[in-house]
Amino acid sequence: MPHHEMPEWQFKDYMLKSVWGNSFSRTVYQFASQLALYYISDDGVYHPRFDHDINELEAKNYMERWLPRYYIPNPYVSSDGFNNIDCPTLFLKSLYDYAIGHPDCSYAEAYHACFQETAKNNDDIIRNYINSYAKVLVFQKDGKLTVTDVNPQNVFGNMDRNDRKAFFDSFDLNTIVSHVKIDNAYYRPYLTAIRTKPFLLLAGISGTGKSRIVRELAFKSCPRYLQDKDGTTPGNYCMIEVKPNWHDSTELLGYYSRLGKAGYQFKKFVKFLVKAKMFPKVPFFVCMDEMNLAPVEHYFAEILSIIETRKHPKTQGSDGINKEVIKTDPIIEARYFRELEQLSNTKNVQTGQAYATSLTDRDIYMKLFGIDTESDIDPEIGQRTDLTTEGLTLPDNVIIIGTVNMDDTTHQFSRKVIDRAMTIEMNGDKLSEMYGGSRNLEYLSDDEQQKWQNAFRQRYVTADEVLEAHADDANDIMEKVPARLESINKALKGTPFEVSYRVLNELTIMIGVMLDDPEEGSDIDSIIDKAVDRILLMKILPRIEGDSDMFNLSQDFQRKQEVKYSNRLEWLKELAPAIVDENDEKYQQTARGKIQEMIDRLKNQEFTRFWP
Repeated sequence: MPHHEMPEWQFKDYMLKSVWGNSFSRTVYQFASQLALYYISDDGVYHPRFDHDINELEAKNYMERWLPRYYIPNPYVSSDGFNNIDCPTLFLKSLYDYAIGHPDCSYAEAYHACFQETAKNNDDIIRNYINSYAKVLVFQKDGKLTVTDVNPQNVFGNMDRNDRKAFFDSFDLNTIVSHVKIDNAYYRPYLTAIRTKPFLLLAGISGTGKSRIVRELAFKSCPRYLQDKDGTTPGNYCMIEVKPNWHDSTELLGYYSRLGKAGYQFKKFVKFLVKAKMFPKVPFFVCMDEMNLAPVEHYFAEILSIIETRKHPKTQGSDGINKEVIKTDPIIEARYFRELEQLSNTKNVQTGQAYATSLTDRDIYMKLFGIDTESDIDPEIGQRTDLTTEGLTLPDNVIIIGTVNMDDTTHQFSRKVIDRAMTIEMNGDKLSEMYGGSRNLEYLSDDEQQKWQNAFRQRYVTADEVLEAHADDANDIMEKVPARLESINKALKGTPFEVSYRVLNELTIMIGVMLDDPEEGSDIDSIIDKAVDRILLMKILPRIEGDSDMFNLSQDFQRKQEVKYSNRLEWLKELAPAIVDENDEKYQQTARGKIQEMIDRLKNQEFTRFWP
């Protein structure tokens, strides 16, 4: 079906001539409408559900959203027609209302009371549907129906089929989990971290492939129209080589020049962000190479602050929230882009033609890159004027990944930086696994790169959004997750390493990301364990360093606090989840394995830290 709004006649003409060959029947129209794949507004305009060709997994996710909101609530008619019940009636809502008034009732009892007939021989189908999709009820093995804590309005609300727009809007895509299965489990920690927060630090010794993996992710998700002819540098990839003399942000964000009519000097990083705004469906990767050759707080302070302003903006003209977009405060003020209009008599370096006045975002992009034509930008995106009205915000499809070596030639990271990043340690895999790796630096087929593009989409900014999206697990999350961090803080009490709300927020977001991923399983306790393990590795342990006096606990402290551990790290190790057995080769990649490494370093050197 078409992916853009158009007049109804144009939509029908397209479907008849281009898709169905003059056989797009009324039945098909109705079925597509009942699936909420489109609606026709009162002014005769076709409005599509999807803005792209969806894959099988996206279709499955949408149908799982559609099922409980249409198929089972669909008006029900008994075998006796309208004689014994008020018809039409809603199947699932009728059962729900009865179960509210009759706790511990059976399905058979509720069915008979609601529909005045014996339950049909389809209990297994109904049980699977209710337990897998309905959310508001549980169909127990003994036949009992029990009500859950899920707000019934989330399932039954906005189902007025006489209001076409309300019916269409009730299948809000923002509530649909769009999980994309990536076969190679090697990339899963990176994807989980990026979808939790799009600022990563890859740490390790030289030559372990830190900058290489950023290029791999760019190659895998780069669409055909951004691919270079030589196959060396994807158009959605930018390498920023950090220099030791960077002590402010001018080399990254640019500066204003008062010489002649020079105006604002836009640097490579800023130009890349403008380019990313032109292609919002594509992930764009910034590789900050050797990030700690200079003090990160000196040249990256503005970005560190901007990242913390991420939020879903309000929908224009309403009190709603646009969950498909994540916005930040501006990095570059709008007035500097407006000045480009004043300099519009500057000629294009390739064509010699003067640039237009009243520059759109597309005009600014073309001006910054010195190009004359660009046919791959969506016209709606290109005609926006965000840059001259709002300034340059950090696009939500930009992922910043810094590579770091922790040795005597580099600067240490402050806790301010570590608190704002997701840290992944890379000290190399088996050397034999290097062979064949060059194939990871090749462009994929259209279907595969589309899958990778979808894999980086971020859904959550706050913990509350996770609780709303996973209402069934909300109570477990609110009860167990803060308690886990509080126990970790107890072991770290009296040190500068205790954690607070930012870590709790990002731990909750990570749990939401993992709940969205069927590959992670569905057991909430197991997912909380895995998320706590990763947060320890990515957010908490990288902050910890000190000598024996920092970590040893006095006997008096142990007695008063009723603690059996003489060392904080031993205590912390016991609090870390037991993800794998100590004899497993993956043990060293877990928080427990890393803490043991830090304990051994403390015993041998009287000083320890996360970094080698």
